[in-house]
Amino acid sequence: MRLIRRGDTGPPVVDVQQRLSRALGEGITADGAFGDRTHEAVRRFQRERHLPADGIVGAETWRALVESGYTLGSRLLWHSRRMMRGDDVRELQHRLNQLGFDAAAEDGIFGPLARAAVEEFQRNTGLAVDGVAGPQTIAALRRLLRGHQSGGVGVRAREREWLRGLSGRTLSGARILVDPSHGPGDPGHVGASGLTEADVAWAVCSRLHARLAARGAAVVLSRGPGSNPTGSERARLANEQGVDVTISIGVNALDVPQACGSATYFFGAPQFSSEGGYRLATLVQDRMALDGWHPDCRVHPMTWAILRETRMPAIVAEPGFISSPRDEERLGDAAWQNSLADSLVEALALFFEGDAQGATAVAG
Repeated sequence: MRLIRRGDTGPPVVDVQQRLSRALGEGITADGAFGDRTHEAVRRFQRERHLPADGIVGAETWRALVESGYTLGSRLLWHSRRMMRGDDVRELQHRLNQLGFDAAAEDGIFGPLARAAVEEFQRNTGLAVDGVAGPQTIAALRRLLRGHQSGGVGVRAREREWLRGLSGRTLSGARILVDPSHGPGDPGHVGASGLTEADVAWAVCSRLHARLAARGAAVVLSRGPGSNPTGSERARLANEQGVDVTISIGVNALDVPQACGSATYFFGAPQFSSEGGYRLATLVQDRMALDGWHPDCRVHPMTWAILRETRMPAIVAEPGFISSPRDEERLGDAAWQNSLADSLVEALALFFEGDAQGATAVAG
């Protein structure tokens, strides 16, 4: 989609302003002019939705705006080939998880586990079992929900059991999807020298692929040098290949050249975070910082498609700011790219060979 940003005018801006007004619960004048107030409203919305707060409406922010328009009970929810998505699905998952029915990660996607949880809830409450969250099912959920209940027991138990299965393994035989972000026609962030995020990601991921393969891992690249799948397509590939983990490489950027440092991201929605993703992100971030990719900007929850739609621990590592002259020089240097690939291999080895469930506290 075409980016919508400060300075734009017309019907697309009106649409964004109206959606922002509903999502944020505040009056935003829908005048079709993307000025400072709209820019700040977009940034507030992005922060609430665990998206980069750049004030630009791109594909991920637009997706979140559309999904924010659905509230639980505003439509029937069921599992279909093109899975339903929205804030209503996320609330449904949250309510079911709080009651002890495993509705999967609270990602706002109505998948097979969400359908199974609805069916089990219907059986337990004497409702017709059809897997559809309609008025009667939602009314029963609202009657039974209690604020003191701790949520996600089933889904967290399943994730911890899966992580236990990874513990004590080695990289040999591990199935890993390596994702070079962006691609042809979509360079991502661009540095002052002309170095692009896509160039850095491909260089690092090529090195990472070779090193992991040499350690016996079964590695899948999400794209080749001439392709640029969407985030959802990359996530679908990871799911179809049944990989154990997904690691995506990108870079950061800001308007101020002083901003620098490394950060790593895992899936986290307002009321749910992936424990496995957090564990892997922490290991990767610690290793990058140890090996000179500093300052250490730590780990953070995000809802990018590559994190949200994958069914295994997934992270996005950003070793530096391409807008920083120092970081850009490192990101484009072959020796630093080799060092980064080595850091990532060691972090992945620790994830598999050590205790994959060693960190259970999740950053908010």
